[in-house]
Amino acid sequence: MEGTLRLYSSPSYDVYGLSGNPFKELASEGIEDIESIHVYQEVDMKLSMVVSEVVGSRSSVAFSIVGPLGMGKTQRLKSVAKAIEERGGKAIYVKVDTSDILKVTRDIFNAFKPPKSRTNIFLENLTKKLGFIDRLEKMLSSVGEYKSRDIAEMLSAELGKHKYSALLLDELENMAGAEEKEKILFFEMLRHFISNMPSGSIFAFASVPEAYEEYARQFPAFFMRLHYEFKLRPMSFDEVLELVKKRLNRVRVKDTDDPIYPFTEKAIRLIHELGGGNPRQILRLLHYVLSEAAKHKFDPIDDYVVTTILEEPKSLEEYLTRIPKDFRPLVEVIIEKFNGGPVSYIQIAKDVKMSGMQAYEKLEELIRLGFLVGDPRGNYKVPDYVRKFLEEGK
Repeated sequence: MEGTLRLYSSPSYDVYGLSGNPFKELASEGIEDIESIHVYQEVDMKLSMVVSEVVGSRSSVAFSIVGPLGMGKTQRLKSVAKAIEERGGKAIYVKVDTSDILKVTRDIFNAFKPPKSRTNIFLENLTKKLGFIDRLEKMLSSVGEYKSRDIAEMLSAELGKHKYSALLLDELENMAGAEEKEKILFFEMLRHFISNMPSGSIFAFASVPEAYEEYARQFPAFFMRLHYEFKLRPMSFDEVLELVKKRLNRVRVKDTDDPIYPFTEKAIRLIHELGGGNPRQILRLLHYVLSEAAKHKFDPIDDYVVTTILEEPKSLEEYLTRIPKDFRPLVEVIIEKFNGGPVSYIQIAKDVKMSGMQAYEKLEELIRLGFLVGDPRGNYKVPDYVRKFLEEGK
């Protein structure tokens, strides 16, 4: 089967009157003017009300945003940051990419540093007058020196210099791997910060449900300080229709009476069901289906076309054949050494002798194409139908 050519020949979307595939960007970070294609849900209105409450009454609010990967947590946090910055406030957004509490705390305080200059007068004066940098560096020199209360008070004092402020921590689930003592220190710092937030300030964090529930059991005192808990729900069919219309409109170069063309409503309903209402999974499916349909000039793209394109392989050999040659070694390692996963991209990178970033990018592409799936901890594994092949082969 000519899997590589079929998947990686460059499709032309002219047949549909489109300049390109509008479903390629899965994350909000890669899209300019994200608001124009965002599909608003009830949670967006609630977040807007929280910001208005903080701005209008100069109060302080702490909340969480909880949902599986791909549900729009990052986009919501960044919308809060933008709202604060548009009002002249200070917004600190930190993607928690490690379980090292010293690094995460340093990332937070780095947001206060001005652009470096030759003289760096600001930092010199700050050190001389307040000893701020010296104190902070000492507390971040080791876990043993980490003083949760002192760090929280320093953070509150710095944010308090601004009329409005926000501290936003994304992907807090990545802190789950920290040592118990370190997690206690970090969450105690956050608890004390919430208890002493300056006026006109917002604290928010985002997490997947599994880690959120674990943290709630471990740190009840911290969770008692939260004012709101926003749980993201799957997209409804009508919301997916709106998503498709908005995305297609961005690349449409020929007028059409049907805003979802070349898709039919039944096709979108099927994709909605297959994606389980998860925005990222739905976008992956839409991207793949449109790309494949354009190569074969299927017109329109109905539920039969979707079923044909997404039909599962009948054997492990057929599955591997469909995978592009340059990507196949990564999948073979997952199957042969890790029994189908889940496994981290770092472990895979070592086995295929590839840099971590290269492996990560290729693995994300394989997820986008439907050959792998991710789990809440950011690991990679084969789809369930491939796991059945592995079990049958034992």
